Amino acid sequence: MPVAALLALAALLSVASVAGGTGHRASRRAKAVRIDIHEFAFHPPTLHVKPGARVVFANSDTTAHTATRRGSFETGHIQPGHSVTVKLKRAGVYAYHCSIHHFMHGKIVVG
Repeated sequence: MPVAALLALAALLSVASVAGGTGHRASRRAKAVRIDIHEFAFHPPTLHVKPGARVVFANSDTTAHTATRRGSFETGHIQPGHSVTVKLKRAGVYAYHCSIHHFMHGKIVVG
């Protein structure tokens, strides 16, 4: 086989290996889903996940917020630019709010 063909084949296998590795890592990360806190609201306002999912509350706002579900989870104060992850193991509907700004509400449906 000519050298150019061998180099092309090696490059192709290298890309396939990297893509496969990235896809594998992405599939592991796919279990964590993100709720963005921005402009005094949770985005998306309702999130559907499977039991055992990790939910990342990421604060993109300019002030601290919380995500609170009494008896299920409490993120504490999430400062701007920071995030907190919670894991929801049981099926159900988890309505939550920001304990600082009581008008901020969201819902996670686990099932």
